[in-house]
Amino acid sequence: RERILDAAKSVFARKGFHQAKMEEIAELAEVGKGTIYEYFSSKQDLFKEMFRMILNDYMNQVVPEHAYQLTVRERLRYLVEMHLRYMISNRQNMPSSFGDLDGMDEEIMSWMYDVRKDNIARTKALLMQGIAQGEIKEFQLDLGANLLAGLLRGITIPIMMDEVDWEPDKVA
Repeated sequence: RERILDAAKSVFARKGFHQAKMEEIAELAEVGKGTIYEYFSSKQDLFKEMFRMILNDYMNQVVPEHAYQLTVRERLRYLVEMHLRYMISNRQNMPSSFGDLDGMDEEIMSWMYDVRKDNIARTKALLMQGIAQGEIKEFQLDLGANLLAGLLRGITIPIMMDEVDWEPDKVA
C-alpha cells in the first residue's frame, strides 16, 4: 500500500490526474495493476488517499505540536516559513499542472473544497485568537483567512513551476 501511494505521488505529480495511468503507478510500485485495486477501488480513491497522505505529512511538518506554544504572530510567521520549507523540499511530489483539476471527479473536487474550508476555518480561529489577545488589529476574518491561503498558494506556484528557492526565514 505504501509503495503504491509513493508511486502515485510521483506519477500524479509528473503527469497530472487525467494523464496518470494505473499501469504506470503499478509498474513504479513494482506490483501488478490488480494489486492496486485490492487497496483502492478506483483512480479517484487512490488520488484522494494520496492527497490525504500528503496533507497529513504537510500538517505534521508545518503545524507541529510545539507551534501552539508560540504567540499568534509567531505562529503565522512559522506557518509561512514552514510552508515554504515543505514545498521546496517536496516539490518533486507536487502537481506539474494546476489546470488538471478541470473535469475531475465531482466527489474529489467536493472533498478538496471541504479540506480548503477546514483550513480556512482553522486560520480564522487563529486570527480570532490573535485579535482577542491584542496581537492583531480587528479586521474581517474571512478576508484575512482567504488572503493568507492565497498568499501561501501564490508563493507555492513559483516554487513548483519555476523551481524558485526563496529563503523561507527571510520570506516569512
